[in-house]
Amino acid sequence: MSNLFAGYHGQAMPKGNAWNRIIVHLDLDCFYAQVEMICNPELRSKPLGVQQKYLVVTCNYEARNFGVKKLMGVKEAKEKCPDLILVNGEDLTKYREFSYRVTELLKTFTPLIERLGFDENFVDITELVERRLTEWKKASLPNISVSGHVYNNQTVDFHDPMHVRLAIGSQIAEKMRGAMCSRLGLTGCAGVATNKVLSKLVSGTFKPNQQTILLPENRQNLMASLDHLRKIPGIGFKTAKRLLNLGLCTVQDLQDCSVEILEKELGIPAAHLIQKLSWGEDHSPVIPSGAPQSLSDEDSFKKCSSEAEVKKKIEELLTNLLDRLYKDGRKPHTIRLTIRQFSATNKWFNRESRQCPVPSHLVKRIGSEDTSIKADLVSILMKLFRKMINVEVPFHLTLLNICFSNLKDPPASSKESIQFYLSQSSPSLSSNTTEDRNSENTWMEHQGKDSDVLPGERNTRCVQPKFHTPCLPTTSDLQRPSPLLPAGIDYNVFNQLPSDIKEEIISSQKKVRDSTETLWSHGESELGGKSPCHPKTK
Repeated sequence: MSNLFAGYHGQAMPKGNAWNRIIVHLDLDCFYAQVEMICNPELRSKPLGVQQKYLVVTCNYEARNFGVKKLMGVKEAKEKCPDLILVNGEDLTKYREFSYRVTELLKTFTPLIERLGFDENFVDITELVERRLTEWKKASLPNISVSGHVYNNQTVDFHDPMHVRLAIGSQIAEKMRGAMCSRLGLTGCAGVATNKVLSKLVSGTFKPNQQTILLPENRQNLMASLDHLRKIPGIGFKTAKRLLNLGLCTVQDLQDCSVEILEKELGIPAAHLIQKLSWGEDHSPVIPSGAPQSLSDEDSFKKCSSEAEVKKKIEELLTNLLDRLYKDGRKPHTIRLTIRQFSATNKWFNRESRQCPVPSHLVKRIGSEDTSIKADLVSILMKLFRKMINVEVPFHLTLLNICFSNLKDPPASSKESIQFYLSQSSPSLSSNTTEDRNSENTWMEHQGKDSDVLPGERNTRCVQPKFHTPCLPTTSDLQRPSPLLPAGIDYNVFNQLPSDIKEEIISSQKKVRDSTETLWSHGESELGGKSPCHPKTK
């Protein structure tokens, strides 16, 4: 087709321009249920729900045909579908493993993969599209067609450069989905658009196991189709509530609202960001997701009201987390405990946290086969718990969360290496730094289904428990540095080492000093000339 690229004038779209990106949003179909059906193929044709506590957190499409929905109570789900098979999904291990398999598979196409929870990924395929476009132009331009649906059945203009690129993007998205199905047995939906927000919104137009592209001319139609402000990625519960206080209920209301009014309510950065999102404008790049910066697990329940119950639940959460840390291989240097107290008026957002550094002598043991580490960590977490809750009066918790953060690769051969001890900085005696600070200007930062551009209202403080540190040097100790201490080794760190390690360091340093002194004393004879360190005087 000689006129297929008439609109290009022989030029490629400039790289790095946010308006010219081609972004794919991939969303796996009923992910937990799919994993269960892969693990047990007998469940494939049966109505299946994945249960956590008293909720069906997700279900397959056979169950949905009976009216079962996500986050429906178990009792109601059973009433709608008496033959519903329920599988316990409280252990997330296999879901997490399948999730990372998907991400690794997508990385075989391009490294620009950004994870959004377990079952969603953003993929920037701009470079892939440009490469394929160049190849096809050199190969006499075969026919280009759209794989999947076009939002609102809009006609694709193959003389429009962006239409052509989106069409090519749809073919790449289809190949990705095909690879997920053939190699992992997972199906999913895809949205292809010019930014992350639009690709996420359009990906759910046709379900399950289908895909849709959004042409730029239909951006406003897509945004206007949203029936609630919270459907806009980045506008969560708190922001929607504040917008409602301004009388803003629909996307159109937000688009028409004066930015000055929004600035007074939300602040300048959030106001401008939210209004741009309402128009489907999003210039945020796809940020490749590396290894997770923290590992956490939580449990929600109707009531927990005693120290014994809290301790038991902490032990249960730690069992899973320690196994994950062992598989991960990195060492956590910060531990955080989050609780949620019951509140009739603020049911879901009444969270409070405390965190502290993991003592250096415990860091080494985490991730090893040392089972006694669990008791030490429970002790730390219970101290953090008592910082938040006065156990002398009745309390009512509905959630506990444990998070290990500040994950770092261990030094080489750290299990027996002296260098491991020397590289560990001493825990600060007074620390008030807060980990995992949120950013206000990127809606993807929260990695959740209900992300919100406004920062959370969690009460998070970093506290230092009063750990017993018998090896901590006194002021007088610090004034008496050992003459055998090697240069570059902090005395405060050295003084906290186990005695056998101290002896080994001093012994090795003494050997070095003795051998050096011998060398110097025989400078001329040993070196075949004058010693460069102690020149011989006549």
